[in-house]
Amino acid sequence: MNNLKKIGLTALAGSMVAVSAANAIEMTANGKMKITYVDEGEGSAGNTDVTGNPYGFEQAISFTASGETPLGTASTYFKHEAGSIGSSFIAIDMGDAGTVSLDDGYFYAGLVTVMDVMPRASGAEQMWDDTDGDAYKLANHNSANAFGYSNSIMGMNVTASYQKNGGAANEDDSNADAGDDSSKSIVISNSSLVDGLTIGAGYGKFDDADSEDIQKHSTMYAKYAVGPVTLGYQYAEINEDDDDSQATSYGVSFNVNENIAVSYNTRTVEIGDGRATGSAALSDQEDTGIAASYTMGGMSLSAFNNVSDNVGGTNGKEDEVTQVTLSFSF
Repeated sequence: MNNLKKIGLTALAGSMVAVSAANAIEMTANGKMKITYVDEGEGSAGNTDVTGNPYGFEQAISFTASGETPLGTASTYFKHEAGSIGSSFIAIDMGDAGTVSLDDGYFYAGLVTVMDVMPRASGAEQMWDDTDGDAYKLANHNSANAFGYSNSIMGMNVTASYQKNGGAANEDDSNADAGDDSSKSIVISNSSLVDGLTIGAGYGKFDDADSEDIQKHSTMYAKYAVGPVTLGYQYAEINEDDDDSQATSYGVSFNVNENIAVSYNTRTVEIGDGRATGSAALSDQEDTGIAASYTMGGMSLSAFNNVSDNVGGTNGKEDEVTQVTLSFSF
């Protein structure tokens, strides 16, 4: 190589180093693929057993990038799955001043972060998930274009969200109607009072394009971890027109060893204004979930069985799902 070429390459390398130093960012990529077997069990109130192909698969790739700015550490995340962007966020960590975020499906801040805090084996879904019982879940709303704020103040953890007028999933330079009222929520928790104990409470008001009356959701919860056992309790109220409900959940998980875990969750839901007004009596909905998992490195094998009895308050109506998942993370 002649001297002229050497000089040119040296100058190019130096300029690239200067640009990198001035605009330093860190970027990571993660991937996950999974194979599932799903059995939709036959219910006792007319639900029919699904006889189609029970096997499925999914793959997802997520990217996270962060860098220093005059406001603090700015970061962005998005996950691509099933041919579309599954979730994303933009966040700015300002140190002691807290973190602000803008969310689309990630559930970054606010009441949605404690929708269900029951301890579960790795890979298991909530006890009501994939059954008809999931109609009575806390903070059952989208998080599209929701602003968030999170901070720790004097040992108390605070996370709040604000979603303007229903929060249509707007892209850059666009606007759309999605509701008449803005959604807002807050959660306050503490994990420093007693070793292993986390307690918290949250409240929120939510609106969407299909609701004339804003929904009011509230919850309080506690989790206690001692050795290989974690216990959980959560109470939630959902107040909306003609469909109030109160849900009480209990859960326990046990780590058999560093690879194997099992869990059991149960929830009782009292449904509807009809109970108080003397109209048709409603039965309490009972949801249960049993799960087990085996993990080693980036591989996980998990299984869960979720059963919902007296679905929607209808005595004897049942829904059940069993799922086995083999997943690989990299």
